[in-house]
Amino acid sequence: MRKPYTKMTASRIHVRRIFALALLTAFCHVSVAAQAYPDQTITLVVPFSPGGTSDIPARLIAKELTDAWGQPVVVENRPGATGMIGEHHVAKSPPDGYTLLMGTTSSHTMAVHMLESPPYHPQEDLRAVSLFGWVRHLVVVNPALPVQTLDDLITLAKEQPGALNYSTSGNGSSIHLATESFNRLAGITMNHIPYRGVNPAAMAVVSGEVDLMFAPGAVVLPHIENDSLRPLVALTPDRFRELPQVPTIAEAGFPQYEANTWIGLLAPAGTPDLIVTQLHDALVNIAELPSVQESLDAVSIDLRVLPSDQSDRIIDRELTEYAALIDALGLKPH
Repeated sequence: MRKPYTKMTASRIHVRRIFALALLTAFCHVSVAAQAYPDQTITLVVPFSPGGTSDIPARLIAKELTDAWGQPVVVENRPGATGMIGEHHVAKSPPDGYTLLMGTTSSHTMAVHMLESPPYHPQEDLRAVSLFGWVRHLVVVNPALPVQTLDDLITLAKEQPGALNYSTSGNGSSIHLATESFNRLAGITMNHIPYRGVNPAAMAVVSGEVDLMFAPGAVVLPHIENDSLRPLVALTPDRFRELPQVPTIAEAGFPQYEANTWIGLLAPAGTPDLIVTQLHDALVNIAELPSVQESLDAVSIDLRVLPSDQSDRIIDRELTEYAALIDALGLKPH
């Protein structure tokens, strides 16, 4: 039997209507805000120094977005702590699409494991718009080092354990873990010297301050061309077009070794899906421009724009894998 209509029933219906109206109003506010996006300056935070591997695509994307949307997209470099300073800034920013992050494997899925108490959580505080760039790396040495091949380097490292120094862009960076993973695979020990960014790390090899580096191609190719650095091996499935004489890591005897590094666009968690979709679609359009393809290829970045959900799955997997790797390598958090 249907309950009789009472004042209490009417009161409940009234409350429910008010609640439903509040939800609808909030939804409409978010929808309108997303549809109006962007209507002001967007800040694209690069968590590394100017001129680095993630800075170059950030400036390309900022220019194309500015041209397409008619709103300024400004690149802001916030280096330090292997990218975590910039990541933390974006993670704690309003989720409105106006503060974005040009993240990397180093800053997003590796470095956070090097702290006992990170100031942010990469999964809870940030969401992926798209992983879109894949960086090609080389192993380079100072020409004064008496090695011509990867085998020579391994032999020297075994003869003098711990004597060789290698540079990186910081503790827990992709370069750091890539080098330590190789050391473990090759059965050698080398001394880690961290720097504040990839460019200072490369210049340390050029100057002879350190012996070698596992480096992004874009950063070291100019130094290879003027004979300031000697390439030993390409950490890629195929040889570098610019260096056809340099073997791949598989050709050098280590087919099981991988050193994948991505560049991606991320936003604060809670950023509306409509804005994330709009940003992703804009990236897809930018990636189709021949000028962008040529510019990124020239700095050894392969272009492949992934959907947001696939990007998040890759990030989730890497966070687990790199936590285990850092533990296995004995790289204790501090």
